[in-house]
Amino acid sequence: MKWLRIFNSVQWKVVIIYILLLLIAVQLIGVYFFRNVEQYYEGNFRNRLQTQAELLQDKVADAMGSRENSQNQRKKIDELIQALFTLDNKTDVVQVVDQDGIVLSTSSDNKSLVGQKNVKVSRVLQGDVQSDVQIRPSPNGQRQMLVSYPVMEDGLVIGAIYIEAPMEEMYKTIRTINNYLIKITLVSLVGTGILGVVLARTITNPVKEITRQATVMAEGNFDRKVDVKSQDEIGQLASSFNHLAHHLREALSQKEEEKGKLESVLANMSDGVIATDRRGRVIVMNRRAEEILNRSFQHGESINQVLPLAQPLTPPLAEERETYLELNDSEDEHLTVVKLTFTPIRRPGRETVGLIVVLQDVTEEEKLDRQRKEFVANVSHELRTPLTTIKSYLEALDEGGAMEEKELASRFLRVTRQEAERMTRLIHDLLQLSRLDAEKVRFHKQPLLLSEVLEDAADRFSVQCEQKEIDFTLSISDRLPRVYADRDQVDQVLDNLLSNAVKYTQAGGSITLSARKRSDGFITVSVADTGIGIPKKDLERIFDRFYRVDKARSRSMGGTGLGLSIAREMIRGHGGEIGIESQYGEGTTVSFTLPPCEPEVVR
Repeated sequence: MKWLRIFNSVQWKVVIIYILLLLIAVQLIGVYFFRNVEQYYEGNFRNRLQTQAELLQDKVADAMGSRENSQNQRKKIDELIQALFTLDNKTDVVQVVDQDGIVLSTSSDNKSLVGQKNVKVSRVLQGDVQSDVQIRPSPNGQRQMLVSYPVMEDGLVIGAIYIEAPMEEMYKTIRTINNYLIKITLVSLVGTGILGVVLARTITNPVKEITRQATVMAEGNFDRKVDVKSQDEIGQLASSFNHLAHHLREALSQKEEEKGKLESVLANMSDGVIATDRRGRVIVMNRRAEEILNRSFQHGESINQVLPLAQPLTPPLAEERETYLELNDSEDEHLTVVKLTFTPIRRPGRETVGLIVVLQDVTEEEKLDRQRKEFVANVSHELRTPLTTIKSYLEALDEGGAMEEKELASRFLRVTRQEAERMTRLIHDLLQLSRLDAEKVRFHKQPLLLSEVLEDAADRFSVQCEQKEIDFTLSISDRLPRVYADRDQVDQVLDNLLSNAVKYTQAGGSITLSARKRSDGFITVSVADTGIGIPKKDLERIFDRFYRVDKARSRSMGGTGLGLSIAREMIRGHGGEIGIESQYGEGTTVSFTLPPCEPEVVR
């Protein structure tokens, strides 16, 4: 019911409890007060009647003890009664009885009582009590007090005084006082109720304000503050709540900042990350994980659905483990190797509550490992071939037969020397490539006139081109800026490229050495030939170490298979780029770039 809802309000609870406590206190005080007022008035009423009886007792004792006849005694007693009681209280009934209980005189209008026996004073006449006070209802139903007091002479009871006094006036006075008290109580209750409401509002209004603030905070708004209207406990509570809101705002701000940092870290990680809950459902993942797996997935998916594992996981995982996953792209048949690291998330109590999966694309590492193995195998093969030749020729010379024939011995020594020089070139190239990889080569860069460098290179290869009947052309654009480079290394790059062009260009072909300025300020140098060209399938690996398109022909021409690799590292060291374009059977063009000698682009 609606009226029961007020009991759900602290304000009305305080008001009702406050009024009830006051009402109980007033009731207890009222009962105590009413009882004491009644006892007080009854005591005063009794004392008044006893005092009157005592005053009358002395006079009546003198009258009753005189030697006069009974008629005179009664007359004196009537006069005494009239003198003492008629003027004092006309409603009281006073009787004087003798020692036998016979009424000698009365103040009542009913004179027939004179001469009758009054049994109500028997206890006093018999000496059982000093005085007898009783409260009894009168014939008309009203309460009255009955007082019996002995009349003594020489220690003997010679009669008694009997007084009947109605108590209606006394009770009327008590009721009047009670009515005043009830009115005062009602006024106090109303005033107390008003003060209780004010007090309750004083307490509950700040609490309501704090409750509203808590609701607003629950919705994410921490900018609102509770008004502090006092410095009491309620005000201190409001201040503490504002302090709490401020710290919560800072804590949530830091949490959001940390969350943003974490999301930024996850988004920019080179490794994929997937986090799951205890049951193996995805709760956090980054973009890199989707890129590695080449698929998108949603929160709540099972980790076994996300990762195509041969053996499905059974969460929760107890220990850290690693495994490898091979993903095959059906479009280009490219195989991706992914290293998976599973790490369980544990609470301080060692209870497993989730799982972190780190995905590392180790395809390149696998390729590098294969390349390393191929490199070692190629180096071993390249060194073993000349060594085998040197060994066989030296053994032939050692046997003695070849030494006797000077022409044959000279040819054997010439071949041995050529193979030794080939090994020297190979080792020199390997050492140079190793220093380039370790970035231990110092580039002595300086401003250079590229036109002079290219003209010198053209001069060096002009004779070879004439001998092979190859047309050599030098093409340099006007106003070519200076470059910032190491002259020796640029010469070595040009020598490698031009040497390859001369080797693989047949008689009647042509070689063009050109240079032009790009729009970004870099200078592009190109070596174009009309030689045998390179098949398309070999272009991607042409800069790999020891890679040859035609291994037998390359060895016969004395190449080490490292020239283009060295050229690429040197150009990269200058901040440039190198690339190759070729059509099999039509020719090849190798181009590289160098930075101009200008402050804003010098590296």
